[in-house]
Amino acid sequence: MNPIILLAMLILFFAAAVQGITGFGRALIATPLIALFMPADETVIIMILMGFISAIVMVLKTFRNAHIKKVLPLIIAGVAGSMVGVYLLKIIPVRELKVVMGIFVIISAIILAAGIRIKFRRIIPAYAIAGFISGLTNGAISFGGPPIVLFLQSQNESKDSFRANLSVFFLIIGLTGSISLLASGMLTIPITLNALLLAPASIGGTFFGNFLSHRFDEGVFKKLVIGILLLSGAMAIIMTLI
Repeated sequence: MNPIILLAMLILFFAAAVQGITGFGRALIATPLIALFMPADETVIIMILMGFISAIVMVLKTFRNAHIKKVLPLIIAGVAGSMVGVYLLKIIPVRELKVVMGIFVIISAIILAAGIRIKFRRIIPAYAIAGFISGLTNGAISFGGPPIVLFLQSQNESKDSFRANLSVFFLIIGLTGSISLLASGMLTIPITLNALLLAPASIGGTFFGNFLSHRFDEGVFKKLVIGILLLSGAMAIIMTLI
């Protein structure tokens, strides 16, 4: 097997396991690291596809705890944001894309580490704004997690509801992003073949993380994830500037 694909599989398995445990983190961890040795635009496209695949697994495991009516504004706005994001992916130069990835990951890690919670007076508009931003960043750089995670954290969601609502949201915007990529002609045969090779790692990691979700000390694990996010974000920026 191509060593680049093998390395990408290992990274993706770990990243998908993180998402299986916490409900987010796959793209944040995997995208900057894989983009160090694969084209950034190709990496983003593959991560969007992997996000859709992982979300299918997560929804199957967590759907009973989802509140569909509650997150519907998130989903509707997220679909619109995802289509805009895919268009931006098509026009953003690769070099700038890597820098954006790194900065976005570092800022997200700092905000998550600080435990910042934002209170909203009007919930429905706030849901729509958070959904649109998450869809936009998911389509453009495959990082749809942080905006929606920060928002849901501020709503004091239970762990099970938090993971379930995230999974439903990622499923819908992942599907939208995948369709948009296909319609735009960006989803080429070589990229599709690489995605198919990486899919088992994404699926396996998600199942493994979901298995560990009730057995792992999540507090310690989240600290580890934040450290990895900071490191991967810094690496993405440094490797671009060298």
